[in-house]
Amino acid sequence: MFGRYKIELSDKITLHFLSINTYSERLKSYIESNIHQIWNGDNEIIESAEDINITKTELKNLIERKTEAQKIGIVSEFICHLYLRANKYEQHFLFRNLEEKGMKKGFDGLYLLEEDFYIYESKSSLETTTTATHNENIGESYHDLRKKIEGINATNDPWRNAYNHALHRSINFNDNISKTLKNLSKEYVQKKFSKVENYNLIPSSTLYLGARYTNIDKEVLKNKIENLISGYKFKKLNVLCINKNSAKHFINYLNE
Repeated sequence: MFGRYKIELSDKITLHFLSINTYSERLKSYIESNIHQIWNGDNEIIESAEDINITKTELKNLIERKTEAQKIGIVSEFICHLYLRANKYEQHFLFRNLEEKGMKKGFDGLYLLEEDFYIYESKSSLETTTTATHNENIGESYHDLRKKIEGINATNDPWRNAYNHALHRSINFNDNISKTLKNLSKEYVQKKFSKVENYNLIPSSTLYLGARYTNIDKEVLKNKIENLISGYKFKKLNVLCINKNSAKHFINYLNE
């Protein structure tokens, strides 16, 4: 379904390589069964098939008014959320934005897995950016997470945004996450910033390749990522890399 290759480098580091050329019927069916919850939250009741169609229309309307770079970013995030949910990560945010029809969540996602919470950040590259690499995107994702966590060039409180999402009635409430995020937000406002080595991180990279599409060369990318992250600090690290043909497959699905 995802063309996945998973590598556990240690008990703290896992690599996930996905290669998605086209959308199989199995993948489209899995999207159909998750799209409403990813967008609206797991507790949002589906009263009829029309609810799913409304969600698809909302996503389509969002994508249509975005730039090409923003479009691929939205599609990349969605596929990552879909994959992580398939791997038992519990989503504690809404894909939709609470304030407007945008994507501003502070962090790109917050997940719970076996009572540990993980912070997710996504970077993607256009098909026309022929020099783009997974290493560059993963590096940018990691350093963005580090800057947000450690308050480097801080402009807004990412913990408050995460807290607002976690409290939403459509999200499965977790008292520990709620209290943790609230305390982190208070400390952030007081400029008592955290250290990145105390957090579980999921940096992700999506390359859109079009006619240049190939599956990920697993051994080559494994070696490159290992070298890249050798100096990184974290509690646990899940690196997610995706080779994707085009964002049009997702848009075509929304139009079906």
